[in-house]
Amino acid sequence: RDEFLSMTIKDIRPREDLPKLMADLAEPGKPRPATWRHRRKDGTLIDVDVSAGRIDYQGRRAALVVAHDVSERKRLERRLAEAEKMEAIGRLAGGVAHDFNNLLTVIGGYADILLAREGETEELKEIARAARQATALTRQLLAFSRRQVLHPKVVDLNDIVAGMEAMLHRIIGDDVSVAIKLAPDLAPIEADRAQIERVILNLAANARDAMPDGGVLTIETANVDVDAEQVA
Repeated sequence: RDEFLSMTIKDIRPREDLPKLMADLAEPGKPRPATWRHRRKDGTLIDVDVSAGRIDYQGRRAALVVAHDVSERKRLERRLAEAEKMEAIGRLAGGVAHDFNNLLTVIGGYADILLAREGETEELKEIARAARQATALTRQLLAFSRRQVLHPKVVDLNDIVAGMEAMLHRIIGDDVSVAIKLAPDLAPIEADRAQIERVILNLAANARDAMPDGGVLTIETANVDVDAEQVA
């Protein structure tokens, strides 16, 4: 109490809040509710609901202020708003993925027709492979928008990496070379193939951005025993 009585409003309110506060207190009438920020003793800011108004107290002008800590409520409101935003993004992603998946079906179908008619050229095989990978990515978006649970399968990581090598060369450009080192005794993993491919693509894109003057991107697979310290 003694500490509080020795403080001014500037010690409690952030500086940018003061002009509005002074304007509110200058007008007579009943206390009006507002949401402000107050500074705790340790300097952190919290959200408070404040009712403040001018009163006459023992013949002197004074302000009646009632403050209620609502920082937890504000935190929950922000989380709710974020959840609603993510739900809207999910619905949008689902609509786009559905339409894009239809286009990929056409691309993949014509690629298969050309493969059958022209023979299995490397270019046509890459088009068909890219269409399949893109289709798998759109399935993830559809699953996300519908809140479906993805079911990982047992896959060969070496097979996934090897199948992406040609695509990686095209994504990262000519300034960065790609080195693939695959362990011959690699154990199978349980994962969603499309998710693994997306991780590799993101890592490759980040590596390219980190090497503007060129370099080598090495993708290596290995069996690793992870101990408790590494997990922590």
